[in-house]
Amino acid sequence: MFPSVLLVDKPKGLTSFQVVEDVKRRFKVKVGHTGTLDPIATGLLILLLDTATRYAEFFTKLPKEYLATARLGEIRDTYDAEGTVVEKREVDITCQDIHSVLKSFIGRISQAPPPYSAKRVEGRRAYELARKGLSVPLKPVEVEIFNAQMLECQIPQVRFLFCVSSGTYIRSLVHDIGLRLGCGAYVEDLRRTKIGPFDVSKAISYERLMTLTDLQGIAIPIWSALDFMPAVELDFKNADKIRKGMFITLPSYTKEKLFVRLYEGDTFIGVGVVEKNRLRAYRLLPQK
Repeated sequence: MFPSVLLVDKPKGLTSFQVVEDVKRRFKVKVGHTGTLDPIATGLLILLLDTATRYAEFFTKLPKEYLATARLGEIRDTYDAEGTVVEKREVDITCQDIHSVLKSFIGRISQAPPPYSAKRVEGRRAYELARKGLSVPLKPVEVEIFNAQMLECQIPQVRFLFCVSSGTYIRSLVHDIGLRLGCGAYVEDLRRTKIGPFDVSKAISYERLMTLTDLQGIAIPIWSALDFMPAVELDFKNADKIRKGMFITLPSYTKEKLFVRLYEGDTFIGVGVVEKNRLRAYRLLPQK
């Protein structure tokens, strides 16, 4: 199996870990993922196959787009439909109120992860502690909301589109919007539609994937999946220097810490990093 990327449309009810394990067992290949989805959520998972797992960080950091349906008037402990109702509140607001509040969340914000999340607290998953009724002190983190739109408004149900930075919890975002409105809110339905340049419309459904006997024709070579990075072509001499851990000078590059795809001729050899016009290896594929 060559290092590659697999786009999977996850169904509701499965964890991201279950999808990874099922693909691993069925196709006998090393598999990693680049960002989890809650069991209640559907949509795009990017799986990395074989030595493509070396490049997980570049996919994990990509912005993400979600479609979220929120239910107003209740606060739940998990911030989603699977949780227990903590409080019910009257919904005495208009769609214009929601639109106005939504605008205040665009930009960089401080966000606390949900108590029921995979964040680690003293070596334990937060959801493990929360299920035991223990207090889960999760520190707020800074995230960025690039876009927040209200697509449909039929109070108490509202449908949103969010484009956010990596690390943003949509459950927390909807919960915080509900608190700002004063009526409370939780996520009723959630679907991840994009990760960076990758769209769920190009993904294979989990159900269809599990009927296949091989991944030919649906796995994307890692060098193609990374084409959101600039490419640098090296001759044999400079490629050899890079493999030996040496620097080479690239006068045309002036940005600080720019990651680039490296090719020796037409052959992808890995990812390099340019700092102050000097190129060095960052993650190279194993040499055959």
